[in-house]
Amino acid sequence: MPLQYATPRLALALTLALLAGCSSLAGPQEGAATAPLNADYRGMIAARLRAEFTKPPLTGPAEISNPRWVLANKGWSWQVCVRFQDRGHQRTYTLFFKGSEFVDERYAVLTDACDVQTYSEFDLGTSSMRPGAVGDPGPLY
Repeated sequence: MPLQYATPRLALALTLALLAGCSSLAGPQEGAATAPLNADYRGMIAARLRAEFTKPPLTGPAEISNPRWVLANKGWSWQVCVRFQDRGHQRTYTLFFKGSEFVDERYAVLTDACDVQTYSEFDLGTSSMRPGAVGDPGPLY
């Protein structure tokens, strides 16, 4: 194989290997030792979001995912994704925490896997939630 073809192929192979390694940064891990989940994690998250988003304050419906134990950029922690409306746009925010301490938080990126999570309605004022999603018809009875 001529050298002019070997160099681009080697660069492509290296790029694919690096991307494959980076894509699992926030993936759920089976068998990893977990820290206990704070029983009031929803209240803690609601308070944090109300403090972070003050101008304009978060209003309207929000959704929260179930906590997942993940290996993120700053080590092992619980991850929760929250979806909400911000000035007419749907946003997804992810929070990483251990116990009652927040390790990291940011608008969600692809490697957070927030798009594939199951969400429940989340009231930021009372930190209560119910099964279902924003816009669902609610219980049928």
